[in-house]
Amino acid sequence: MKPFNKLINLLSFGLHGKCDERVLSNILFINLLSFTGFSVLLIFGSIALAGGYIIHGVTALVLSLIILGSIRYVRKTQKYSVAAKFNLTLIIVFLFFMFAFEQADGYLIVWFALIPVLCVFILGNRSGSIVSLSFLAVMIIFFILPEGYVYRPAFSILFIIRLLGLYISLYLVSSVVEYYRVNHLRTIDMQLLEAKNETRLKESFISKLSHQIRTPLSNIMLVSHMVNKIDLTEEQRSLMETIIASANNLVSTVENIAEIAEVDIESKKTLQNVRFNLKTTINSSIKLFTVQKEPVVEFDLSLGEDLNEQELEGDPVRLKQIFLNLIETILKNKRPGKIIISISAVTVSHISGIAEIRFEVQTSKPINLIPWSKETGDPGSEFLVHNYTHLINNLNLNIARKIILQMGGKLHILQTQEKNRVFLFTLPFRTTITDITEEKLKPEEETATATGSSQEKLKNTNVLLVEDNAINQKIVVLSLKNYIKNIDVANNGKEALDKFGTSKYDVILMDVQMPVIDGFVATKKIREIESTTNSHTPIIAITANALHGDREKCIAAGMDDYISKPFQVEVLVEKINRLLYQKL
Repeated sequence: MKPFNKLINLLSFGLHGKCDERVLSNILFINLLSFTGFSVLLIFGSIALAGGYIIHGVTALVLSLIILGSIRYVRKTQKYSVAAKFNLTLIIVFLFFMFAFEQADGYLIVWFALIPVLCVFILGNRSGSIVSLSFLAVMIIFFILPEGYVYRPAFSILFIIRLLGLYISLYLVSSVVEYYRVNHLRTIDMQLLEAKNETRLKESFISKLSHQIRTPLSNIMLVSHMVNKIDLTEEQRSLMETIIASANNLVSTVENIAEIAEVDIESKKTLQNVRFNLKTTINSSIKLFTVQKEPVVEFDLSLGEDLNEQELEGDPVRLKQIFLNLIETILKNKRPGKIIISISAVTVSHISGIAEIRFEVQTSKPINLIPWSKETGDPGSEFLVHNYTHLINNLNLNIARKIILQMGGKLHILQTQEKNRVFLFTLPFRTTITDITEEKLKPEEETATATGSSQEKLKNTNVLLVEDNAINQKIVVLSLKNYIKNIDVANNGKEALDKFGTSKYDVILMDVQMPVIDGFVATKKIREIESTTNSHTPIIAITANALHGDREKCIAAGMDDYISKPFQVEVLVEKINRLLYQKL
């Protein structure tokens, strides 16, 4: 196949994959005919010159050079249709020349029989039929006119019958083939159009579904974070963290369904840095799977002696997300019967107050999987290592993998000799706070002073929230009240424009989908007003539209930043602070 591929690449001028497939196929066909015509005329001209037929030889060679020029023309301009018609005209002229000056030879039948084939395939059925039948009429007139009216060689009746019969036969065959070819392409085009419409409907459905899920989910997450900051008991805080972890997993699932990897997901999943007990955190995750009347899973938790009571600094919510995703995956793919999931955590290194903790989750029996694409591992190892990407996709562990990467680790999936699965990952956590000298404290004090000044400025910021949903308005205002005192609300884009014309705002939080005037139109009108006053108010889009291209639409409308629901209020506050007080 390699020589064939090289020929295709030569005939397509290296345009494969760079232009429309229909255009590419036409270029290939025309170039094939042109190269064939060039080769035939070159060979014929050389043989004619060698045999002493100077006129025939020179004519053929000149035509071959002209066709070569048309090939270069197509390569430069890609105007294959013009070149095809030009080359067809040259061939017809050459055949008339041969017909007028040659004696009755059998090969003339073949030369002339090619005309309807070329006409139909190059010009299409309608134009090709007109040219082919016109050429046939000219030949018939040429044959029936008396010899005194035109010059023609002495053709026998048998030769004329063979020529006309083959010409008409090939014309009919070419017409039928071209008819079915065009119909087949038309059918393919219709199927492609239907597939595109179906895909567009599916994308629209996914977009609407994503929007409908994200709005209430955003409210759940914001309220959960607010409740989690209240003075709760240890058990209540553990339950709230589990709710937040489950909501985060649902967010990741929605993102995977919508296939919006291009949206900046990691930036809105900022890591917390709080003190927590590792044993309590893992136990609270396990409890979610042990409430059934007939338990199908049993857990065996084993921690290193130094981790049983020691508190760590990090993000317990993200750690719960990891265990929820891993355990859900195991239970979803487990075989019938009870399964034991062993969870262990040990400290593998401890440097400068940072502990590297290795977590291991192992099953007591194999879980259902598509056969591995790789079954080889280290012969001396207890485990068999398999294709990583295959496993991640097969087990739907993208949530756990992303969080582990964000926290500074990497997920490994192994298999024991008994075909049981082992999930390994190592994460860093701070265990102690190093002593800070008085000299080193001064820069931090300055930073704290600067931060306090920035927070004071943020408190007095005037914010306009443009949101049509009353529940969303209430929750966003409640979430921001600890950071910003002055928040005004508009129910749609028209109200936002009215308020913008009468009040001064430092930043605008703009929803996109609203009645009366949507966020895009409102933003464009605000920018038009500002162009006459030489001013600029930062606008941040707060929207449940999180599909590929939504961020770009917001920025193109004139917005300064974008955050998709559900979001963490700290991320929104950071965006406001950056736009207002951290400009370079």
